[in-house]
Amino acid sequence: MQKKIINALDNDGIISQRLQGYELRPQQLQMSEAISEAIKLDKHLIVEAGTGVGKSLAYLIPFIVHTAKNNKKVVISTYTKTLQNQLCSKDLPFLKKSLGIKFNYALCLGSENYLCLRRLNSKNIYDLFNSDAQFNEMAKILDWSSKTKSGIKSDLNFIPKSGVWNNVCREPDLCLGKKCSFKDDCFYKRAKNMERKSHILVTNHSLFFTNLASGGQVLPNFHAVVFDEAQTLEKIATSYLGIELSNTKIKYLFDSIYNPRTNKGLLVKFKNLNRRTIKNIKECLIESEQAFLNFFQEISQIFGAENDSKRIRAKGIVFNYLEKPLKRLADSLSELLDYVKDEEDDILIKSYSKKCIDISKAMSFILNHTKDDYVYWIEILRRKRAVKYSLFSAPIEIAEELDKQLFSKIKPIILTSATLSTNNDFGFIRKRLGVKDCNELLLGSPFNYEKNVLLYLPKKIDDPNHKFEIFQKQVLEHSKNIIDIMKGRIFILFTSYKMLNVVFNDLILSCKDINLLRQGDKPRHELLANFKKNRNSVLFGTTTFWQGIDVPGKALECVIITKFPFSVPDDPVTEAKMELIESRNENPFIEYQVPQAIMMFKQGCGRLIRSKSDRGIVGILDPRIKTRYYGRSFINALPKCRHTSDVNEIKDFLEI
Repeated sequence: MQKKIINALDNDGIISQRLQGYELRPQQLQMSEAISEAIKLDKHLIVEAGTGVGKSLAYLIPFIVHTAKNNKKVVISTYTKTLQNQLCSKDLPFLKKSLGIKFNYALCLGSENYLCLRRLNSKNIYDLFNSDAQFNEMAKILDWSSKTKSGIKSDLNFIPKSGVWNNVCREPDLCLGKKCSFKDDCFYKRAKNMERKSHILVTNHSLFFTNLASGGQVLPNFHAVVFDEAQTLEKIATSYLGIELSNTKIKYLFDSIYNPRTNKGLLVKFKNLNRRTIKNIKECLIESEQAFLNFFQEISQIFGAENDSKRIRAKGIVFNYLEKPLKRLADSLSELLDYVKDEEDDILIKSYSKKCIDISKAMSFILNHTKDDYVYWIEILRRKRAVKYSLFSAPIEIAEELDKQLFSKIKPIILTSATLSTNNDFGFIRKRLGVKDCNELLLGSPFNYEKNVLLYLPKKIDDPNHKFEIFQKQVLEHSKNIIDIMKGRIFILFTSYKMLNVVFNDLILSCKDINLLRQGDKPRHELLANFKKNRNSVLFGTTTFWQGIDVPGKALECVIITKFPFSVPDDPVTEAKMELIESRNENPFIEYQVPQAIMMFKQGCGRLIRSKSDRGIVGILDPRIKTRYYGRSFINALPKCRHTSDVNEIKDFLEI
């Protein structure tokens, strides 16, 4: 297998013949050979490969060779849709055309992404809606349904409201399977058939861990995994192995059963119910709604109604008013089974009963602190019309669970990213994810950072921990100085919306000729399109803009890091992790916060150089990079490049 890979990636190989402007990258070949060895030995591999190595081809080629020859499957799991699209729209079609190897691939999406033709064509579908906007969207979806080949939501030329799409998409609990009259035309079934025939399954981390949590009910059986953008795994796995419950979710369920204001819902579907059955269900629904109001009224009294995130430290902090009413509501809905005329009605009723029971169980799990090694918290989001309360639980550590459910069962697993090491060591990521036995490979970037990057480290900035207001003003001043020089082509990355808004609102008054773009004002893809189109653009972003964003060329020539991306210590999950580390007589700041911040810091800086010809400035406005003992670790995490503290050198460097 190694010989085929070398032949493919060599200067005279098939890739060079097919790919215009191809250059041999020793790091890419080294990575591909290491993956080939991991496959041969059934051994896990962690590989950090700097920007420009060409990671996707480095792992795709050996797995295409292996899976096609042995009729096996590998899952390629990514964090961003951007990378998924690159793999499925560019890399895999190119390799299928070029390698001369017969293999199939498929993009694996959650079932809610697919249109369900049975639900769309239900005779009662329009009874679920009560506004012209909803009817108009339904008409568009109906027209699209006869033209689409995929049935995937993202292929629509508009974004439907969740209240509409949720009533026509595929839901596992409502699927009739082989008994469905639309089974031969089912979009989801076609997709699953393609997945079963495929060697390469491309998905995202969220769906991967949904599959893991469901015991393998979502994806076909597979024999190996590649986690690209693996620096995000702990966060995603923690979320998907936990529980979430909200007042909006519960209210939506009640209204879906019966909404007296609109006279819509499940009950309306059944025309010939006797009075006793209707009376019983409505009484149980009213009882549940009153219990719902009592519960969240107490939640409001304890936790308030302002935007916040707070730990739920005590068991039974609120009485579980909903437990018994939801059980009675589920039982009363079962009475509808006496009026069932077909399989569709039967599965619909059972799904509503199950939802009542699932909410009751989730509520009990959170309020009773069922698992000691979980963290429990509430998030409060104040909206125009109402306050959203979301209750959460999640494992504090996932290492043991991932070892048991994943790393000890599937081999090999490849973890890769441009940012997995701290101080040239993989100890942090291995410990956080529970990777016990693996090979390791640390590869730099083939790009010339010493020539193409200038690191700007200004002097005389106050420590944000001690004089935050002054620090914030200084960030504003330095950012404005850079904007005045460059006139655009800048990302300014923040660690909080609050600071972002303060700086943005001040600069918008003084930078009249600059196209200032702020995260949250428009969808991310629109902001990026605007940024790339207009050279006088400055984009202000937080967490989601630190990683997974690709703006090669002269559209982006400066990235400003305003503050080290330390996790917020009073975030419930972070706080619980730090408490656990401290209980082991370890320093949570050194053991957890610093290495985690370094990985995110590398991601943020990595937005700048995306191709061999890119040049630019990385401005780091956090003075702790010079004044604190851990600052050297952040500098060492970056490729070697020129440093300056003179803002005027920026102009000279870029020859503006």
